[in-house]
Amino acid sequence: MEDRHTTDLLEDADVLLVVGSGLGELSSNYHTFRPRGQVVQIEADLGKLESNHPALGIHADAKPALTALASEVTPRPKTTGAQTAATLLARVRQRIAAQDLDLEQRVLGAVREALPDDAPSFWDMTILAYWAWSAFDPRTGAMHSAQGAGGLGYGLPAALGAAAADRTKPVLAVSGDGGAMYSIAELATARQYDLPVTWLIVDDGGYGILREYMTDAFGEATATELARPDFVALAESFGVTAVRTAPDRLRADLAAALAAPGPSVVVLPALLRMFAPTHLGEPHQG
Repeated sequence: MEDRHTTDLLEDADVLLVVGSGLGELSSNYHTFRPRGQVVQIEADLGKLESNHPALGIHADAKPALTALASEVTPRPKTTGAQTAATLLARVRQRIAAQDLDLEQRVLGAVREALPDDAPSFWDMTILAYWAWSAFDPRTGAMHSAQGAGGLGYGLPAALGAAAADRTKPVLAVSGDGGAMYSIAELATARQYDLPVTWLIVDDGGYGILREYMTDAFGEATATELARPDFVALAESFGVTAVRTAPDRLRADLAAALAAPGPSVVVLPALLRMFAPTHLGEPHQG
């Protein structure tokens, strides 16, 4: 979350239904989240159930549990829920607008416009994925990510698996240049099996999120800049179509790659920034 408005809304809820989350570090504002109402937690992993917050725990897979609950719930008349959500989104947009992050929003918007509504996407650990967790609308396609530093390199292999299982729609993988190096050899797999995967690599010259964290904490970054290949030339050496793009061409280049048969790589040289968190040190606004 890391947003004061969203945090206030969830902490003030009389009942908070948590599905498929252990409310661990990344989903609890680094364990500062303090819900005041009753938490109901549906979780398939027994080890995560009630592991971080007291809750009415339901050990179950999300789909059958929610299906069962929906069959028992009596519909309520519409009240202020939609307006509450609209007010929250307006506050979040206002906060982001004050941080001069137009490039980041344009890039994420271009990805959303280029990706077919029903196409799945797989997000590696990269700054654009941090944005996607908060602001990407998957529509009818599934959005997958591996949060946490241990997820580096996840994007392309996971996307290849999805494409092998269902070749009827394009699959998008998104990585940074650092994460891309963890699984670059899988370009051979993509080519050999002619899998319909488009790999978007955001090349900012290193481990961008670590660069930001270090600079914020210590005033400078250490060992975050990386030696890396020419990703376009490397992809082409595997026989994979590749293009170097720019923010103003990203939507068109990515859409063309997704529409073409077989694997492809789109490289976006760009220095993206994270939005500043505001969940700490702010007055409660509930």
